[in-house]
Amino acid sequence: MRERGRTGRLSFRAFYARRARRLLPAALVTLAATTAVAWFIFLAGRFRETVEDVVWAGLFGANLNFARQETDYFAAGEPPSMVQHFWSLSVEEQFYLFWPALILLAFAFPVAGGRHRRAGRAGVDPRTVALWVVLGTVTAASVAWSLHATASSPVTAYFSTFTRAWELGVGALLAVSATQLDRLPALLRATLAWIGLAVVVWSAFVIDGGTPFPGGAAALPVVGAALVLAFGATPGGPGTRWALGSAPAGFVGAISYSLYLWHWPVLITAGVLLTPASPVFYAATIGASLALATVSYYCVEQPVLHTNWLLSHRPVNRARARPVFRRALAVGLGATVVATATVVTVVLAPWSEGGDARAEAARAVAATNQDAASEGRPPLTPLQEEIQRATFMTEWPADLTPRLEDLDSYGTSVWPGKCLLVNEEGLDDCTFGDPDAPQAAVLLGDSYAAAWVPGFQQELVPRGWSVVGLTDGDCPNITALTIRDGEPNTMCAEHRDWAIEHIVQTRPALVVLSNRWKAELVDASADRATVYGQGLADIVRRLQPSGAKIVILSAPPGSADLRSCPTALNSPADCVNAPADTFDAQVATEQRVAAETGVRAIDPEDWFCVDDRCPSVVGSTALYFDGGHITGEWARRIAPQVVGAALQP
Repeated sequence: MRERGRTGRLSFRAFYARRARRLLPAALVTLAATTAVAWFIFLAGRFRETVEDVVWAGLFGANLNFARQETDYFAAGEPPSMVQHFWSLSVEEQFYLFWPALILLAFAFPVAGGRHRRAGRAGVDPRTVALWVVLGTVTAASVAWSLHATASSPVTAYFSTFTRAWELGVGALLAVSATQLDRLPALLRATLAWIGLAVVVWSAFVIDGGTPFPGGAAALPVVGAALVLAFGATPGGPGTRWALGSAPAGFVGAISYSLYLWHWPVLITAGVLLTPASPVFYAATIGASLALATVSYYCVEQPVLHTNWLLSHRPVNRARARPVFRRALAVGLGATVVATATVVTVVLAPWSEGGDARAEAARAVAATNQDAASEGRPPLTPLQEEIQRATFMTEWPADLTPRLEDLDSYGTSVWPGKCLLVNEEGLDDCTFGDPDAPQAAVLLGDSYAAAWVPGFQQELVPRGWSVVGLTDGDCPNITALTIRDGEPNTMCAEHRDWAIEHIVQTRPALVVLSNRWKAELVDASADRATVYGQGLADIVRRLQPSGAKIVILSAPPGSADLRSCPTALNSPADCVNAPADTFDAQVATEQRVAAETGVRAIDPEDWFCVDDRCPSVVGSTALYFDGGHITGEWARRIAPQVVGAALQP
């Protein structure tokens, strides 16, 4: 607006040059450094994924990339990208593609484009009125679309420029209204500013992972921030020297863009190198983020802004630039010394070998068997001995199956015939073996039930059985209403009714019920054990008229996620976890239901863990592809034990 008023025109080239000078240098340095760190700490598969994400981020298309990834059912558990935060910068840059055009459109209105641009009776420039009309219309349309898309497609809505444009539009309306807003009484402005700050802080507590977003919830931080920006500098407002106007707050504000760029890669890197959620983790993350942001601000942001890069017609004020470059040199030298010392201490210092892993594993097996003998328990089976040895593995197997780099896409291709959601239309594709076989085994439940299918297929189809998966990825074997994408999942009841009716009509020889306790309940205050127990018992009773042998097969105990745990700096022994927090309660509840209904319950822990230590890799086989769903390879490996237990009288 100032340029249009001063020169009578708008320069698109100058606009984008100013944006590039402000945003690109620090962003590109961050992306380059992130790529280098990813090469050092990640194995080949995750490094390639990071490079792909970096390319999208560098082209300001990160939001499109992550929206595409998040539509995958199994993506929710994937490790976050090191540049995932770039989605919002991409939205900002995409907004800038049409923002100057909107200004030109407003100036093209007859009221705004005439030779005489006198203020109206209320002292408002007609150009401002035109901008209010155009920007208000676009912002209102974006708000409406955000509300609609958040309800219908929340993943897409979160990353979409169209659902987020109104948030930037509020800032634009604020910018063009500054003169008019300054005319409000000072006391009112100060009060509104404090209210805005309170709303921003409040929103950090009331908005959580279960809040549909952006939708209406985004109005809290957006409107609160707008009020602070509009009125924060008013005397008596939060811009006072003891609050947001203080030197520390001002410094954080100065480095805020670099802090935004660096905090997320630091957070992900710290999660790999340190124990997450520990005091050291938090201290290192905050300290490293502030340090890197400070270096970026003084050594990248400020020097570039004190040159005429991309604005060759603009003279450089050498008197103002000289101290900026001197400060950059001093900060850069200090950062180099600290970085060198850190690399020498952390990277080049000799690592302890940790002793002979094979000898330790052999001693552990012997000790476990000795304890079992003294307590009258049977010794470890050969499989359990192998699991015990796996907890001491010091190298990632070169022939690991499936390969680590294949795990991200494994969930969408592992299911035979991709049978994650099976309905009447897909029934034929998800029936393995002869459909007219004299005996059939049916697996009913969620995606954890689907993961058992390869093992049952391997063992039963050669014996003349058919194996049928009647699973729905988000639907456990309970009758209580669950939540999917923030909304009550009524589809589960429809699928369950159809599946039970199909089982009763077809009368299979075996029905295996399996699911994990991970679904979010509509009644969040309900006791999970009670809800799952009552719902499972009801389903068992509805299935018993089929005459089938009914088996409740608990979900696996879980372990570390092989999509995030393996790095170039650790070993399989570092990716050994205890069973999931809900595992013991789930097994106990399912055994109680089995006793009440007269069916069989199976605890699978012995096929995955020894002494509450559950490896993610055994030999050259990955047990899970996401820390919870077992791989088809391991399902087939333990199939003789699993199917034998299911068929046991």
